[in-house]
Amino acid sequence: MIKAIVFDFDGVILESASIKTEAFAEVVKDYPKPQAEAFVAYHKDHMGISRHVKFRYFIEEIRKEAYTDEAGQMLADRFAQIVFTRVMECPFVPGAKEFLERNYRKYDLYVASGTPEEELKRIVEERKLGVFFKKIYGTPMKKEEIVEIICEEGGYQKDEMCFVGDAVTDQKAAQHTGLRFIGRNTDDNKEVFRDLVYKVDNLLQIEEMLEER
Repeated sequence: MIKAIVFDFDGVILESASIKTEAFAEVVKDYPKPQAEAFVAYHKDHMGISRHVKFRYFIEEIRKEAYTDEAGQMLADRFAQIVFTRVMECPFVPGAKEFLERNYRKYDLYVASGTPEEELKRIVEERKLGVFFKKIYGTPMKKEEIVEIICEEGGYQKDEMCFVGDAVTDQKAAQHTGLRFIGRNTDDNKEVFRDLVYKVDNLLQIEEMLEER
């Protein structure tokens, strides 16, 4: 029986995944167009990983320059400013708020996101979502590490947990840690999730899946 649910955040709780893509494009818009386009393509292929990893890739592999913490942080700070403003206004994923309201007393709910943890907690607080989640986790920890921490601290067996996400990194984290994975369908993941057993368009559909043994 499922006791704990681990959620990715962007594209799973809030409809904010496209905001991240738009923000990455905006941050690099003044660089040569081929470089900017290559970076946005890299982001789309690596949804769910840290922005710092992505900006390092941009500087080292696309720009062919030496990476410095200062250069990486400058891009990351600009990105964070754009994202925070837009995330405050974006809608919920269909069924997400209803699922949280109906089930936060029935299951232990957690967040494991690629967003920096302090920024993520601020977003959760500003959107008044903190009451629903037992704990909020973000980078620099990887999602596999977060799942293991949740499992150990909560005393859960792996078959008592599941992971809800919208990216390949979420699916891999679930597979690596032995959790059932439920995918949230989007236009960006329809091919990679094509053969996925558990997938939903509306998060309320998860309720029936959680009752399955």
